[in-house]
Amino acid sequence: MAVNYTKGNPLALKVLGSFLHSRSIKEWESALKKLRVHPNVDIYNVLKLSYDGLDDSEKNIFLDIAFFFRGEYMDNVIRFLDSCNFFGDIGISTLERKALITIVGDTIEMHDLIQQMGWEVVRRESNKDSGKLTRINKAEDFCNLLKNSEEKSLVEGIMIDLSQIGDLHLNADTFKNMPRLRFLKFYDPWDRRQSKVHVPTTLDPFPAKLSYLEWNSCPLNSLPLRFCAEKLVELRMTNSQISKLWDGAQDFVNLTKLDLSGCIKLVELPDFSKATKLKSLNLWDCENLCQLHPSILSIQTLEELQLYGCEKLKSVKGNTYLKSLKRLEVRLCLSLEEFSVSSEKLTTSYFSFSRIKSLPYEFYCSTYLVSLCLWHCRELIELPYHMKTLSSLLSLDVSGCCSLRSIPELPPSIEVLLANECTSLERIFSLMAVFSLNRSRISFENCVKLEEESLNDIMEDAHLTILKNVLYWLTGQYQMINYYEYRRMDGRICYPGYKVPKWFGCQTTEASITIELDQPYYHLLGFIFSCVVSQNIPPPYFNKLGTLNIRCEYGHVGDDVKHTFLITRLNFVPERRRNSEDHVIIWTYQFPDEDMFREIEMCDDDDSTSNQKMSFRFSVDRSDEYGKRVEERKKLVFIKGCGILPIYASTVVDVIQKLELEFKLQLNPHRHNSITRQSIDALKSKMIRKIKGKSHRLPKK
Repeated sequence: MAVNYTKGNPLALKVLGSFLHSRSIKEWESALKKLRVHPNVDIYNVLKLSYDGLDDSEKNIFLDIAFFFRGEYMDNVIRFLDSCNFFGDIGISTLERKALITIVGDTIEMHDLIQQMGWEVVRRESNKDSGKLTRINKAEDFCNLLKNSEEKSLVEGIMIDLSQIGDLHLNADTFKNMPRLRFLKFYDPWDRRQSKVHVPTTLDPFPAKLSYLEWNSCPLNSLPLRFCAEKLVELRMTNSQISKLWDGAQDFVNLTKLDLSGCIKLVELPDFSKATKLKSLNLWDCENLCQLHPSILSIQTLEELQLYGCEKLKSVKGNTYLKSLKRLEVRLCLSLEEFSVSSEKLTTSYFSFSRIKSLPYEFYCSTYLVSLCLWHCRELIELPYHMKTLSSLLSLDVSGCCSLRSIPELPPSIEVLLANECTSLERIFSLMAVFSLNRSRISFENCVKLEEESLNDIMEDAHLTILKNVLYWLTGQYQMINYYEYRRMDGRICYPGYKVPKWFGCQTTEASITIELDQPYYHLLGFIFSCVVSQNIPPPYFNKLGTLNIRCEYGHVGDDVKHTFLITRLNFVPERRRNSEDHVIIWTYQFPDEDMFREIEMCDDDDSTSNQKMSFRFSVDRSDEYGKRVEERKKLVFIKGCGILPIYASTVVDVIQKLELEFKLQLNPHRHNSITRQSIDALKSKMIRKIKGKSHRLPKK
């Protein structure tokens, strides 16, 4: 109990140990309950020694973190502290050196007892100054503050959890009498729209020193007139009733983040020409926003722009080439027809359910662009031919672009290509032009108009993509690359077709197959599977198919014991007004089933070497939106063909030797998720040793 209370702090443990020594368990329990409300004086005095050694600026930083910033991103905290002239970088470094805080990743953390010591410091200082608190993070203290106007003069920060209070009534001059207020946060962890804070129609201006303002579900229609916001670094007004922020160009010279997500009454945005440091603008679910002020798309410091669910927004056009924009999200902007924003630093761009027909030429010139999603842009007609110059592009998703007729040549960097439900897609140019070691997944579900030449290219490319996934899987299993990197490489490929590719040596036109393993079990590393999924779906079931679950039952021939496991899931949405096409699905089974390989190890013990037969039966069933299995009288989806390709150690060696030239061209030691020359050589050596002598299988996870 004592260790839990002190969270392992050695100084606190020593003091608490002497305090509880020779006491009964009941006394321990009572004492620990008391300590959670009233900290032990000796523990407080010991921990406060480090605090007493700080200068005034460092003390302010410590108290701000103890009250408001525990668990927050360090960059955001430093930005706030600098706006208060507290010199955040050196101050945080000092606190960390004195063990008053710890840096975990990008966030600032603090021990419970040290945080309680900070709270107690403020409490004791207030007792010396007629009960005037400098920082408040409890609703009870804030309510007491509202009742006594004389106590407001020293307040520097307020943070209130709205879910912990009832209705709260503020006067017009509530904040006017807080000249030292730097931090104000009314938040609801449940993010509800209903406001518990009631205010008059207008408020007097916020204090000039205010650097951080967050007011969830703010009932105001606009911010106070004559709002002096020169110090303001961050403004968050999520789920508020605001219809406009202010009139004219406010002097937001230090504003870096503006979050207006959920402000459903917001109609327009003001002039941001003076917000020259703005980095992030979030306009999620501003469904009545009609236009963006031109000044927004001229801010050269803007790094992130999020437009989600802005249903009435028709145009997003800027005449300035932005230098800093890295992330752009334009989703569910159902009326958006015109778009013209470009940036040389753009890395991630999402579009979905907009009416844009094309993107500007400059948009495709970013050498930093990593991910481009054009999901369900139903009027998008074409992609530019020069997409192959996007040298950093890893992922392209054009699923649901039902007017798109072709996909141009893509750069060799591409890892993921998703083009599901592109019902007008006819041609894919040069998919085989460049072999890509990085390819992990391609999918063309319900692309029913694809030309035969493109389908042949897809099948050939699928062979290379699957082989590459085998290499990623094996290098991952042998811990040569990050576990999470190879885990995401699911290697699934899907395209319209009615037969298993020729390169599957074992295949049949039925749902079951028996194969003979012609090498020793301990040479076996896994399998590549393929199924032909056929759909016989009447009109009432169109767009109601849900999720398809493909399962495999396997066993050794002559053995009554069978095992079943789920292989993969698909989300087919049959095209309306036509019969659904058959689809070919190919995937690697990357994580060996424990039961299967327990039997293999038993065979190893029996010195079995080869000519062992295994049977596989594939089936498909449906599950609803909640994941519950759907029972049906008539089978709507079934398996009409399957194929299996065993992966042996010799297979891997052959692949490495055949693709030696491509490896030399493609291996990139600077990519964090790349297969390296060293990992390929090490894998090849391991496979050769496995072939030459019996050895253990892949290490178990």
